[in-house]
Amino acid sequence: MSHLEPDWTGWLQRWDDQQAGYLPDREEQFVLMLDIVHRLVGEPKRFVDLACGPGSISARAAQRFTTTEIIGVDLDPFLLRIAQQAVASDRVRFAESDLRAPGWDGVLGDQLVDAVCSATALHWLDPADLTTLAQTLAARIRPGGVFLNADTMRLGPTEVPRLDAIAVALRDEIWASSHADGVEDWDTWWKAAANEPAFADLLAAREERFTDRHRGRDITLTDTVEAFRKAGFTEVAVLGQVADKHLFAAIR
Repeated sequence: MSHLEPDWTGWLQRWDDQQAGYLPDREEQFVLMLDIVHRLVGEPKRFVDLACGPGSISARAAQRFTTTEIIGVDLDPFLLRIAQQAVASDRVRFAESDLRAPGWDGVLGDQLVDAVCSATALHWLDPADLTTLAQTLAARIRPGGVFLNADTMRLGPTEVPRLDAIAVALRDEIWASSHADGVEDWDTWWKAAANEPAFADLLAAREERFTDRHRGRDITLTDTVEAFRKAGFTEVAVLGQVADKHLFAAIR
């Protein structure tokens, strides 16, 4: 049975709205990330949207940087299809790759990149995976280039247990407030996608792709800072924080 072509742009917007419930200043964070990129490297020649999902950062980077080659990388076949249909262009391409797999960065081509940005995605990695990722990025980002990540990073339940607990409580209150105001949550968005017949094959492929995937403990801010320092980044710092959501920056 044939299905009507989905409203890919509408699904991307619905994703953005849903994600804003978990990071209410998400748009401001994206603007700030791209502004930091511009301040450090000017108009980048090559820009990577890491764990890109449906291409939210790529879409904004394409508008901000009008001559930049943009590469989005993700493992999720469903979210990548949204990105390919709603965001891809002659300057913006998307590639499927597993950030946990050796050689995943082959999809970037041979040239170094100027900037890598990510948001609300890398917290799914284990600390060991993050360490390996930082080493790979150190080899792929040119000297003076930058990595930026806006994501949940626990303060550290072992290092600073009381402050960590406060930060988690503040984060949960932000989420609860957003959803009480009617913002769609993660589970509701995915249930809606599952009810769209045109997505059945993509979601089945996604389910198979992520079967048996698991992670260990949550990544902490300390894990992140240490991983990028040890990988050889010259400057590593947090440029913004709300509860345990951090805008993390590392200059190569």
